Amino acid sequence: MSPSSAAGADGLVHVLVCGGTPREWGAMSGADWGDRFAEIARGVGRVGARWVTVMPHHSSPGAAADLERMASVFGAMDKVEQVPAHASVRYLWRRDDGLGIVVDPHADGHARFATVVETMRLSGEAITDESLSVALLEPVPGEPDLALILGRPDTLPTSLVWELAYSELVFLDIDWSALQAGHLEMAIDDFNRRHRRFGGLDS
Repeated sequence: MSPSSAAGADGLVHVLVCGGTPREWGAMSGADWGDRFAEIARGVGRVGARWVTVMPHHSSPGAAADLERMASVFGAMDKVEQVPAHASVRYLWRRDDGLGIVVDPHADGHARFATVVETMRLSGEAITDESLSVALLEPVPGEPDLALILGRPDTLPTSLVWELAYSELVFLDIDWSALQAGHLEMAIDDFNRRHRRFGGLDS
């Protein structure tokens, strides 16, 4: 699969941040989310990235109730809108300059992938790498260039399946609550020192 087009100054269009759990997300207020969105936007803004997807690292007990609380909080926020997706609901926050942050609450990447495939099959859509990418990532128009994973580097998140093959992975062993713009800047600096393989291996 090809990299994203119209890349920013450092070759980044789409950054993925994977961290926290539904329990942590459900405990956040609208002000907490507003601050987190602003920090993430500041962290990717200097490189011209246009999209960020935020996903939980893994699930937690009582996840459904926690995500309902999060949905209620988002429903009361001016800049957050619910967007349709094959797998289920996603949420979109946009900064005034157009940078978009998509919150995808799926903590089980395998179930998300299976749901998308089944939805496409039932609707008669052709299932190809390209159509799967569109369905899994909507409304973002391209694969994540960089995935910043908050947690130990020896533990892969359960929410990511598709993205693990196409994104450069940077692990940062911090809690979701500690995420700041500087952490994203560090991850981007790491990304810029790498030779991108887009899921392949060096020869």
